[in-house]
This record gives sequence, C-alpha cells and structure tokens, in this order.
Amino acid sequence: MPDSCCAIGCTNRRGEKPGLCFYRIPSDKENPERRQLWIQAIRRATVSGNGTWQPSQYTRLCSDHFIKGAKSDDPLSPDWVPSVFSHTPATKKRKRDKDMERYEQHSRIQIKRMEAEKKQDAMDVLLELSSREPVPQQCFSNHCKDAIAKLQQECDGLREENRRLKTNLGTLDEQALANDDLKVKALTGLPSQAAMFSSKSR
Repeated sequence: MPDSCCAIGCTNRRGEKPGLCFYRIPSDKENPERRQLWIQAIRRATVSGNGTWQPSQYTRLCSDHFIKGAKSDDPLSPDWVPSVFSHTPATKKRKRDKDMERYEQHSRIQIKRMEAEKKQDAMDVLLELSSREPVPQQCFSNHCKDAIAKLQQECDGLREENRRLKTNLGTLDEQALANDDLKVKALTGLPSQAAMFSSKSR
C-alpha cells in the first residue's frame, strides 16, 4: 500500500507527484527533541482526543511541508522542522520566510568566508615554498650517471667550439673583412665588401 502524508488536509500519496518525497518522523532514539518539534508542527489530534498524537514507524510526512521542498539535516535551517501547513498562521509564515532568508544569507557568507580562507591558505603555502632554497635532485642509478656524464661532455664540447670560433673570428671590423669577399659573404650574405658598405650608406 503506498504511503500517504500524515499532515491534516494533505492528500499526497507516494507515486502520484513526480519529485515528491516522503520522510519518516524522527525516532526517539535518533533525535527525541527533533521528533517532538515535528509532532508539534504537524498538530494532529489523537483518535480519542486525549493526550498527544504519536506517529508510528510507518507514518510519513511529504516534502510539500518544507519551505525548500525537502527536509534539511542542518539544525540551523528552518527546514530542520516542517513548517508549511494549512493551519500555519500568516504571521508564522512571514517569520518562516524571513528565517529562511537569514539562513540562506548566513550560508552564503559562510561559503565566501571558507573560500577566502582556502585561497589564503593556498597563498601561504605558495609563499612558503617559493622562499625555500631549491633542493638539488640527486640520482644514483647508473642510467642517470651515464646521462649526466654525456650531457657534461656535450657542454664541454660546445664550450670548446665556442672558444675556438671566437679565436678564429677575432674582432669583426672593417679591416677584418677588407679584401675577403668570401668572408663577407659567409658572415653577411652580401656578395662583397663594397656591397656591404654601400648598403650601410643607404
């Protein structure tokens, strides 16, 4: 048999409306204070009219009786306890709406504060890391040693070649290029020294 809502005047049954949820009334073991608040909010009378109505383990309340359309497990939220009922006076409804507004504003502020704290923590970590001296990575495997030796040898070879080229080149001025069209062409791409100086004067 499908669940039906226990609220007075509510005809909702499970499966009739898409997205409608049915909640069990909190148990005495789980949260006795919350259970009492729910029972007071539902305001059902007993069959005999004596005492306080007590829900059974099968009693359900639908999500239409919560401001946001779902119960909240945050004790600070107005939806911690159901409050949307036909018997709720207009003044209570206005108060409930204001409470929800305050709760949502408080939640937004909390989220912004948490985001700001996370950003600050990240900046602090980055600053700390950037201020540390870099630790040279050492590798003791034969493969690493061979690769380092090969790179060192290559660097030494390039340094030697650079030194030799500088020595051979000497100083690069007008006299170094005088009467040597091959050198002029190799260094400048121009066919002769005369062409080089005529392009300079333009």
